[in-house]
Amino acid sequence: MRVFITGITGPVGSFLADYLLTFPDIEIHAFKRWRSDPRPIEHLFGQITFHEGDIEDAFSIERAIERAAPDRVYHLAAQSYPSASWDAPIATMRANVEGTINLLEAVRRQCPSARVHIAGTSAEYGWVAPEDTPIRETHPLRPASPYGVSKVAAELTGLQYHQSYGLHVIVTRSFNHVGPRQGDRCAMQTFCQQMAAAEAGRQESAILVGNLEPRRDFTHTADVAQALWLLLDRGTPGEVYNLCSGQATRIGDIVDIVRQQGRVPVEIRVDPARLRLVDEPVLMGDPRKLHAATGWEPRIGIAQMVAELLDYWRERLG
Repeated sequence: MRVFITGITGPVGSFLADYLLTFPDIEIHAFKRWRSDPRPIEHLFGQITFHEGDIEDAFSIERAIERAAPDRVYHLAAQSYPSASWDAPIATMRANVEGTINLLEAVRRQCPSARVHIAGTSAEYGWVAPEDTPIRETHPLRPASPYGVSKVAAELTGLQYHQSYGLHVIVTRSFNHVGPRQGDRCAMQTFCQQMAAAEAGRQESAILVGNLEPRRDFTHTADVAQALWLLLDRGTPGEVYNLCSGQATRIGDIVDIVRQQGRVPVEIRVDPARLRLVDEPVLMGDPRKLHAATGWEPRIGIAQMVAELLDYWRERLG
């Protein structure tokens, strides 16, 4: 079996490749932007086949699909930060909507029998009242950022290609996923990065935080990778699945775990720059549809996520 992954340098792509490498009969092809940071995928060199290009360039993605001739396609490439989408809304639309169209057109022409996964996001739901959680797939989509809007459009495009051309398309709406190689954009990453920096003497013994009261649904990227494989294996084409743990953890409780696992005492300070104008009190998904289709359940809890991230940032910061 041949598998094609876009967004290989992203937070999920390399973990998906790691998981697929445990299967003896899978040949992995990955689409990589030439200017992307190679560090998250250095361990994959020599084990998988890389195709360079840009998801916004229809020619390069079609050429890669033609050469790979995949049986399964995981479309993870995106401009994936809501905050950045306000600064670059057009670029976000091009990457997320036009890029998805480019991929689907390439699959339609080159390998129409391939099974395709399109990565969506909980940002498609927008602000959700606490009483409406856990959020089910039937909840109205009211995105509150250009990023969320772009992902709704990408999702609907994928479902339209299923309806119009018969492509085997499955969409996930992922909630917060966390793991090493991810960078420092999410709260848990920044807490662990700051603790590691304090341990290394690179900053004062303090962790800067924003609002500690919201509760969020976290899943480890390794668990996400397994869920994606199972969904293309057992999921129903033309359907959307929440990819989440079904548990919501208070951000302040994560800070407490970081302090407990840290090697130096730190002060907790609220940084006004980290406070959002609007911060949903709770974002928690309902994973029952995913579980019913695949039997999948997350295995890695918050404490283990923190431990892995601390080790990751300790190694990077010396």
